[in-house]
Amino acid sequence: MPDMTVPAVLFALVLLILLGQWLVVRRAKSMQGQAVPDELLRACQSAQMADHSAHPFEDRSGMNVLVAFDAPNCGACRKMAPVLDTTAKRYPDRVFRLSVMEHRALAQTLRIMGTPTILLVRNGQIVEVFVGITPLSRLLQRLEHAWPEIMPVDISPAS
Repeated sequence: MPDMTVPAVLFALVLLILLGQWLVVRRAKSMQGQAVPDELLRACQSAQMADHSAHPFEDRSGMNVLVAFDAPNCGACRKMAPVLDTTAKRYPDRVFRLSVMEHRALAQTLRIMGTPTILLVRNGQIVEVFVGITPLSRLLQRLEHAWPEIMPVDISPAS
């Protein structure tokens, strides 16, 4: 009878990894439907002031933004950077990138355990949470659905 110790340990390890990923996603998705905390409002407002935003929001009710939490040493965050850059060009002054290293307390408040984590905010409410790499097409589709009144900027090259 062959020794089944190694396959059993590997199987248990794979199950633990999958359970850990499921918990990270589940915890992040628990934010959906909640109002944006004051710390996130202030972080986005300070980023707007630094960028001299053309679409400032005074309070939560006018807050229609996409907030991406990333980390400097995160490979998935580096892969998401071009997607977020394109999204920021299509929706100027509405996409914010916050480092979990610089905003630790905010990340804890929002229960962010993995990066990249992207929050889609409509009228000051977190309506959707994306954890991990999200394709550009899916992200733009969700933005068009969440923000039907906000027209994206056409960034296609002139013909």
